[in-house]
Amino acid sequence: MKRVLWFLLAVASAGVQAQRLEEPLNGGWRFLPGDLPGAEAQAFDDTGWRTLDVPHDWAFEADYAKDAAQSDKGGYKPGGIGWYRKSFGFNPAWEGRRVFVEFDGVFMNSEVWINGHYLGKRPYGYIGFGYDLTGQLKPGANVLSVRVDSSREPAARWYHGCGIYGQVRLVAKAPVHIARDGVFVHTPEVSENSATVVAAVEVENRTEATVVSHEIREAETGRVVATGKGAECTMQIKNPRRWSPEAPRLYLLKTSVMQGGSVLDAVETRFGVRTVRWETATGFWLNGKNIKLKGVCDHLEAGPVGAAYPEELLRWKIQLLKAMGCNAIRTAHNPQVPAFYDLCDELGMLVMDEIFDGWDKKAAEDYGKQAFDEWWERDLRDWLKRDRNHPSVVVWSLGNETRGEIAKELVRVCHELDPTRATTSGHSSSEQMDVLGVNGHSEKRHFYDRAPDKPFVATEAPHTWQVRGFYRTQSWFRDGFPSKKQDPFPCPDLAEKEIFTYDWTAPGGRGNGKQIFNSSYDNAMVRITARKNWELVRDLPWYAGHFRWTGFDYLGEAGYVHGGWPFRAFMGGALDLAGFEKDLYYFYQSQWTDAPMAHILPHWTHPKMAAGTQIPVWVYSNCDEVELFLNGRSLGKDRPGKAWDQMQCDWMVPWTPGTLEAVGYRNGKA
Repeated sequence: MKRVLWFLLAVASAGVQAQRLEEPLNGGWRFLPGDLPGAEAQAFDDTGWRTLDVPHDWAFEADYAKDAAQSDKGGYKPGGIGWYRKSFGFNPAWEGRRVFVEFDGVFMNSEVWINGHYLGKRPYGYIGFGYDLTGQLKPGANVLSVRVDSSREPAARWYHGCGIYGQVRLVAKAPVHIARDGVFVHTPEVSENSATVVAAVEVENRTEATVVSHEIREAETGRVVATGKGAECTMQIKNPRRWSPEAPRLYLLKTSVMQGGSVLDAVETRFGVRTVRWETATGFWLNGKNIKLKGVCDHLEAGPVGAAYPEELLRWKIQLLKAMGCNAIRTAHNPQVPAFYDLCDELGMLVMDEIFDGWDKKAAEDYGKQAFDEWWERDLRDWLKRDRNHPSVVVWSLGNETRGEIAKELVRVCHELDPTRATTSGHSSSEQMDVLGVNGHSEKRHFYDRAPDKPFVATEAPHTWQVRGFYRTQSWFRDGFPSKKQDPFPCPDLAEKEIFTYDWTAPGGRGNGKQIFNSSYDNAMVRITARKNWELVRDLPWYAGHFRWTGFDYLGEAGYVHGGWPFRAFMGGALDLAGFEKDLYYFYQSQWTDAPMAHILPHWTHPKMAAGTQIPVWVYSNCDEVELFLNGRSLGKDRPGKAWDQMQCDWMVPWTPGTLEAVGYRNGKA
């Protein structure tokens, strides 16, 4: 899937074909780990190098190691330097055109050469970029060389991939053509009867004879619904089909550049008709409807494959979150690959699109230290132009837990390139932002003493710790309870003493006492349970929504909570690294979905449990009531409630071997 769908349009004038040609450049790359001076030369002998396809992530391929360069922050994976080389022939159809190479993502400090000619450097590892190859291509074989330098580590505060982890392509265009990401389409006015569509186009090498035309079609049916002309054009769609998470309907804008009746260049841009509004008193509005953002944070990384994940896996991740009832994702704390936004458009997932973790140093050798001061504006502008046509993107997030006067400039650039969306940040210079975004501090009780004076969203809350199959009856707070500093919401113990025992120091045990605070009862947290956090979101009109930390477990930050090696991942997700659902996944499903469901916890296999021990048994369900059975005998019915500590049905059940069964009822029907 591509962010922009390219049309191949022939021009009959004088027998010359002036058409945009696109060629994937993902297969048959040569790769060498390590540095090798002179490897950019066209004649360099790379026959001994490994042959592979991109996307590729050399860090994830490597073994875990206690002394690996990314350290506990990156899940004990390496960094380093790597070289890529790709040989390709000259296409005769390129004659008379400008030829560009485009990269969707390379981490980090990439440098690119064509036939030994230096094209440039791009420090940031989370931005797409391209180079003009025209004038450097030769008949016969041409060689593209890429040096990737992630030798300064840790370069992030979590795992990052290394290498060309995104798609690569060649694009040939007429001399007069639409610029890369040069179309901006938005819908400033929408009603039941009509939608105003504004299209602005950036044409390179434009002449007075150049004409720009537009045609809008429904993506599903192909029906033409509007046409117009001009580099800045306003069109009307009658009876528009609006985009929403429940009905992600899309349109296609075909933009053509013409001269003397001949089409020189054309692109199709997918967009949606929808309106977004943020209100201080009432939160988030989509298409005139007040809705809650039921979101999660998600890194650019997939547990089974690292950063170089295929579209199928990305689709699978988003669909798992949709099935949980999630309607929003925050790209923490950097942009995703283009396919992510395409899929969110298609599947109906709202996006808080985030550009930077910090505006200065946060990890020892991160982008904030290495390149932010010089590169932030170019990276910001490229990101905004790339993503601003996606209906799924509803707010720009400009940073995470950082401050500085630069915030004013970041906001200025956002409003310049996209006046249609608000800006926010993860607890960063909130006074400069349109929407108040707050991370963990929104979990504190005193935060709710008064309503904020601007629209508010919890950008990173709640923080809770769960590992599948692990339970504790004693509640645990990261910084102890009570804690004046953290001011947490209370969460009573589930039993007078701990009934689940784990001997971490026994032979064969993990030997890490910090693990004992994990609990899938939703009673292990920093300051607030998932249940209490959702109660606040649900009941406070000004609380626009939350993005829990996180949707999935992720590699890295292993020392922050786990205490380090041999633990490699952060376990705050509703799903684990392999995409298996934790008990908490079903809590959200019980609150956020309508299809009848019921889920029991804990598991019932306790070989060391004394017979008769009273075990708290919970059932998450969206049914009217639930009946619990043990070995076929009913233990009674319970109804899920509205208060946070009554959202689950619960029983105290004396342990005995056998089978637990829960039956949910709606209107008396099982």
